[in-house]
Amino acid sequence: MRAPFDRPVPLYIVYFLITLLMVSILLSWQAWKRTEDFRQFHVRLAATSVSGAADEIELFFKELKRSLQLFADEHTSLFKALTENPDSEILWAELERLVERHFPEHLGITLTDTSGIPLRPDFDNIVGDVCRTDIHTFINEDYLPQGVIHPNPAGYHFDMMVPWGNREDPDGVFFLSFRASTLAKILERMQTPRHHLMLLNQDQPGLIEVTDMGTRDRLQRERLLTPDETSHIAYSSPVIGTGWELIDLPEPKLFLKETARNWAYTGVVFVVFVVVGLIMLVQIRRNERRRLMAEEQAAQHKANLAHVDRLNTMGEMASGLAHELNQPLSAISTYSQAGLRLMSNPGAQPDKLFHALEQTSLQAKRAGEIIHRMRQFVTKGKTRHAPLEINTVVRRAIGFIQSDLNKKGIKQKFDLGKSLPAVKGDSIQIEQVILNLVHNAIDAMMGCDTQVKEIAVSTRQNESGRIEFSIEDTGPGFDSHVLDKVFDTFYSTKEDGMGLGLSISQSIIEAHGGRLWCDSRPGSGAVCRFTLPPCTH
Repeated sequence: MRAPFDRPVPLYIVYFLITLLMVSILLSWQAWKRTEDFRQFHVRLAATSVSGAADEIELFFKELKRSLQLFADEHTSLFKALTENPDSEILWAELERLVERHFPEHLGITLTDTSGIPLRPDFDNIVGDVCRTDIHTFINEDYLPQGVIHPNPAGYHFDMMVPWGNREDPDGVFFLSFRASTLAKILERMQTPRHHLMLLNQDQPGLIEVTDMGTRDRLQRERLLTPDETSHIAYSSPVIGTGWELIDLPEPKLFLKETARNWAYTGVVFVVFVVVGLIMLVQIRRNERRRLMAEEQAAQHKANLAHVDRLNTMGEMASGLAHELNQPLSAISTYSQAGLRLMSNPGAQPDKLFHALEQTSLQAKRAGEIIHRMRQFVTKGKTRHAPLEINTVVRRAIGFIQSDLNKKGIKQKFDLGKSLPAVKGDSIQIEQVILNLVHNAIDAMMGCDTQVKEIAVSTRQNESGRIEFSIEDTGPGFDSHVLDKVFDTFYSTKEDGMGLGLSISQSIIEAHGGRLWCDSRPGSGAVCRFTLPPCTH
């Protein structure tokens, strides 16, 4: 019995597994592609958001600087008066009133002389030195603006400075500080959903200055970016004219959620495909079993028909078999009587008695072989394929009805090929086909007035390498309209024929991987041929 793992895998299962592999690769690629497209889309959003916000902050600083410069140019006389009288509370009050009207969002104000020394420092002790450093840096760098955010108990702020007085040789610096929360409003307005815009300090990597939530003192998180956040920055750009870098930081799980969603969708589609495929495989398997069962039933039916045909053929061959068996039985009787006479004669020679007994034994074996062949022929059983020498099968089949051929005066002509390859098949079934074809030839010749009754039997290996058997008779042949029907079940040209012989013979040959066909020469005989494939090993 063949082990389960030795059975060949059905081809449709191989195709299903290959298709499953291809579908899994395609779905995986689509999941990766959707995730990558999602990431690229958000990177483009981030680039647009950062670029727009950076431009707006840059424009905001330019406009703020321009407004401060216009204010300084318009109130130069007031600034000079404060330079001459820095302790005048009235002048300082007037300046504060004007600044409050034009710049209500300011946090601090001061005015310096040409050396950068504040005429009246409006700084607390925490950041005063930092603001003084900004003023000196502004003067030393040819009055280039610097956006630097400083901490202050009243609120984080950044400094804005412009020169006042003579444009070619300024008389000092006009200094205002503004709340950094104004920048948070710009970031909040420009950022896209599930993204956060942040201003970072360029001099201190990762230090957060302002976010959409407000300045550093109002953050609900650490003031420095973590290494993981730094690695997930979608886009960044420096803000021209400031010491800040503007970045876009997506939500921590933005891409993880999209990746999980895409792979979950892929998994669902794959599972559905597998379930549908398995249902189809089960259905295909059921259909396959039904087909195999139908084929098995058809084969069993053909075997039953073949068995009936063999029994019917045996009825027709009974007289020939009786005649064939009569010869060895008569010989046995004759040799047995001779032996008895020799044994009753005291002077008989022993060698003559031995010869009589030897011939009796040989004739008994011959009779036994005839009975054995007949029993094999009519026995109903499973087909057993084995290597066969076709010429041996032909000789045995013709020998089986040799006496019938001789009795009816039919000549035989043999042209059996030499050194033919063996074929694989059931010898009893092949003999049945040969006997059926020979009987058809006999019936055809006995039913006409042909002068010469002869069958020509030949075997050869044809051009395709197959073994070909042919039998040619000298009967009337087939009419053209009959030739197309001779293999139809229950069609017969004989009055008492069943119409099963050629149909069953064709089924047997096709089951052996061969082909059976007939040709006709109307008025001069018919030729029936069949081919069988040679053994491959």
